[in-house]
Amino acid sequence: MIANFFLSLIEIHLLLFWATLFVLLAAAGECGFRLGRRHVAAEQQQARETERTGISTITASMFALLAFTLGLAISFAQNRFEARRDLVVQEANTIGTAWLRARLVGEPEGAAIAALVEDYAKVRLDFTASGQETDIPPLLARTSTLQTQIWRLTTDLARRTPTPITASLVAALNDMFDASLAQRFTFASRLPASLSWAMLVGSMFAVGAMGYLLGATENRQIVLSGLSLLMWAGAMVLITDINRARLGSIRVDPAPLIWTVQSFGSNDAKR
Repeated sequence: MIANFFLSLIEIHLLLFWATLFVLLAAAGECGFRLGRRHVAAEQQQARETERTGISTITASMFALLAFTLGLAISFAQNRFEARRDLVVQEANTIGTAWLRARLVGEPEGAAIAALVEDYAKVRLDFTASGQETDIPPLLARTSTLQTQIWRLTTDLARRTPTPITASLVAALNDMFDASLAQRFTFASRLPASLSWAMLVGSMFAVGAMGYLLGATENRQIVLSGLSLLMWAGAMVLITDINRARLGSIRVDPAPLIWTVQSFGSNDAKR
């Protein structure tokens, strides 16, 4: 239920998710501050100083562990983003290669396969550039349909005229189909849920400990604490933005597929 709540916030807008994280962290810090003030109110001055040193050490260790978790999450998200970007280039190259080899076959089979590859490239471009998860199932269905049509024509051609050209076309189409599956997996792959929850819960505990320390020292530090919370919430939103392929402002550039689609028209014009 809580996970669905956060997912709904992310889907509405990442700024709303950021504001919610800030409020949660601020509430954790305020609770810690009040507990810290109440706990040390009855302590003697010498006991207070000793306890504050211990609290400061524990709080520093909690933030160090939280920084490690944050860095691990950023590394996971960045690796997935880089994989998506690299596979866009790979898929564009395989589509371009398949199209060129289909044109080598000649009329009419080669032209029919090349035309289907052009339609296929446009569908894959829509898949890569789409910003809505609801658009993906129809695009995947269209991808599967085009793959079936392309493979049926190629199979008939290869059985009727088994030449080196048709063999190279079959290999190129295999690479093209494999690239689409790899791209689909990278777009669907995300951070482990356990790591996301560890980052969120760990942040609340660490901020609560920081508030407890400020309460024990009777020094609220509203401005600095607020800036710190804004930065922590912003870092978690940044990770979420990188992690989710179709939301936010950090998206994979579909330029290689756009150039591939444009090259079809330019090559046709030269003929």
